[in-house]
Order: sequence, then structure tokens, then C-alpha cells
Amino acid sequence: MSRFKKKFHKYKVSDSAKRSADGIVFASRLEMRVYLFLKKTIGLKNFSLQPSYELQPGFRRNGKAIRAIKYVSDFLVKDGDEELVVDAKGMVTPVFKIKQKMFIHKFDKDIHLLKTKKDMVNFARSLKNIDLLVEPESI
Repeated sequence: MSRFKKKFHKYKVSDSAKRSADGIVFASRLEMRVYLFLKKTIGLKNFSLQPSYELQPGFRRNGKAIRAIKYVSDFLVKDGDEELVVDAKGMVTPVFKIKQKMFIHKFDKDIHLLKTKKDMVNFARSLKNIDLLVEPESI
């Protein structure tokens, strides 16, 4: 038996080198692919990374602090005056489903889930106020 243990990540994500682009380490390879797709099709100036939304504020109960519930999306795309929340999800977890419901209730916005290249192409085609830099199908 080897004395050296392989590093184990509790979330079972791939090696950071396989999910890095432009010096950014992403949570998954899918998130990195969506980033590269958005960068090539709409340009860096039209989206930002990991905006945070407070779904429920923190509070105190019986002297104990209860932390706020937050949702951090992967991307925020600015399509003219409209802000579109985008998340790269390979698998939708029960926690995400709850946060998605809370987000929709509080902000009255949808979360655009991108899982496949087809989802990415359809999303890029749905943008009304952004001129695409390249055809989405060519990526």
C-alpha cells in the first residue's frame, strides 16, 4: 500500500488544470466551457462572473446568529437594459431547486440553465441587444 495518498476533493471535481481558463479556476469543466463560449460569442464586456444575490437576510434568534441565504450564479449577462442570470449545471441538486424557487420569488427573474452546447447556442440566439461576435454553431 502506498504511503502517498492522492488528493481527494469532496465534490468530485476534475483537476484544477482541466477547469482553468484565462487564469480563472472554475467549479467545473462545464462552467469553464460556458465561460469560453460566452467570451467568444458575446465578448467579455457583456457578462460578469459570479454575482451574488441575498435570498434571505441573516438574523439573530435566541442570541444566535443565523446566516443569510445567498445564491451565487455563474454569470450575469447584460442584454441591453435586461440582466440575465446564467448558471452552468450538469446536475440540478435539491438545494439548487430550493434556491431557484426563492430567487424567482424574490427577484421575479428566471435562471437560464446551460447544460449542453445546444442550450448555449439557443441562449446566445435569444439575446436581442447584443451583436454576436461569431456564429454560436461554429464554436
